[in-house]
Amino acid sequence: MRLGRIEVTPGFLLLAAWLNYGDDQNILLPALASCTLHELGHLWALNLLGAPVERIRITAAGAEMRVGEGLSYRGELFAALMGPCVNLLLAAALCRVPGGAMLAGMNLVLGCFNLLPVGGLDGGRVLRCLASLALGWRWGERLHLWFSVCSCLVVCGVSLRLAGRGGNLTLTVVAVWLFFSMLRDCEKRLVNRQRNR
Repeated sequence: MRLGRIEVTPGFLLLAAWLNYGDDQNILLPALASCTLHELGHLWALNLLGAPVERIRITAAGAEMRVGEGLSYRGELFAALMGPCVNLLLAAALCRVPGGAMLAGMNLVLGCFNLLPVGGLDGGRVLRCLASLALGWRWGERLHLWFSVCSCLVVCGVSLRLAGRGGNLTLTVVAVWLFFSMLRDCEKRLVNRQRNR
């Protein structure tokens, strides 16, 4: 489904319907609101930088923004940090509101999760930008890949360890998602590098 520059994939709609069906605690709408505010943080930063957002694609794995050319490492660093910053500020504000503990926790988890140094997550982009600024783009790409693989292995290891004790399905799904996110990000980078040659 496409609305101008925004595309919503069938996978997202199916996931939202499935989560809504099993949402006994009524957290789906607050979770979607937290995710939306996270993405608005990115959009605000990109708008402030004057970077044109060509397309926003909402998938079961999250939102993807295609930005026009000309965004520097510092600009990408700023834009990547704004999403998690919004969630962390919301967590700090909501923990002081009576009855806001669940929303504060949700925003805290979302902000911290996005700061993991993996693939296309905000933390991976931050790491790549910082390493590229300090050591050059080749080392930035290498460190980005190395940290992505190590982070995925740690999450997979914790997931397997917990599986032996009765398991944690959510963590297993997150570990698999992180691994495929990392592979997809590597594939995109290889395709972009071949195009730019």
